[in-house]
Amino acid sequence: MKIFFDPDIPENIRDEIASLIKEQITSPCKCGCDEIYVSMTDNILDVKCYDCGESFFEVALETEEG
Repeated sequence: MKIFFDPDIPENIRDEIASLIKEQITSPCKCGCDEIYVSMTDNILDVKCYDCGESFFEVALETEEG
């Protein structure tokens, strides 16, 4: 499975996100594509099919306060 990250996603969290994706997604999308795209909007990561755009799941990022 190939994972593509939106440029806005910090490099230092990409490995952790990739591990989570590999645990959660065990087969290709129903369209047959095995490539994943991860985008970020307002501290929400959207993990979706690179080809058809079907969303697998969303993850809220914790923000550090203080």
